[in-house]
Amino acid sequence: MQVQVKGVIAALISFSLLAALVWAKDEPWKGKPYDQWDKKDLERIFTDSPWARIVSVTRSWAPLTSKDLPDKITSGAVRQPPTELERSSESSVGGELNINVYWASSKVMRAASARKSVLLDGNKGVDVTKYAGEPQEEYQIVVQSADMAPFFRHDEKYFQSVAFLQMKKSKLKLSPSKVHYERDANGTLVTTVIFYFPKKTPSGAPTIPADEKGAEFSCKLERTLLQANFDIQKMTDSSGPDL
Repeated sequence: MQVQVKGVIAALISFSLLAALVWAKDEPWKGKPYDQWDKKDLERIFTDSPWARIVSVTRSWAPLTSKDLPDKITSGAVRQPPTELERSSESSVGGELNINVYWASSKVMRAASARKSVLLDGNKGVDVTKYAGEPQEEYQIVVQSADMAPFFRHDEKYFQSVAFLQMKKSKLKLSPSKVHYERDANGTLVTTVIFYFPKKTPSGAPTIPADEKGAEFSCKLERTLLQANFDIQKMTDSSGPDL
């Protein structure tokens, strides 16, 4: 009987190890070369990886309309607002909105962005490995959504004052060192917001030590609070911690 019990335990251990290996194999950031990532890999990285969060919030602001835009955008023969504006107008105050929040300074997210540029956008000259490996002086949190009206109505300095990154264990609360907007082809609508956070305190200590468990990014969007939690201990690639 004792032999049979040991046999069952050994079988369960073997099964658990096999399941762990299969799961690890399915994670493209664990060993699969950047230049072999396919569309499914990219989709998983951007939607279901430790560096990506999709946060549902209740919209507390009115969507943009053509009246919000400069005359030069809506004037002319066509007199049509940009497609981004049309999408954001589909929902009103009180509706639910999904917001993508990425830990964009990580090698994994940089590699995914570069690989997307090659695979989906046709930019064959991009060196994915080189781009992913370029040292980043600060942590970067990226925010994207179909409705970026709050960012259109407030400048970077405003969001530098209403956003922060707080550590779960140390309770250290970091304000952005700067905020940068990326805009559409017309240079008008905000499409991407990048929040930069320091890697070191004024005394030179790391803002995110090796034993830190997690970090929460918070940003006030009118009367709505956007919050995204990141599990620091899970943010690792084949070479170790990746922030």
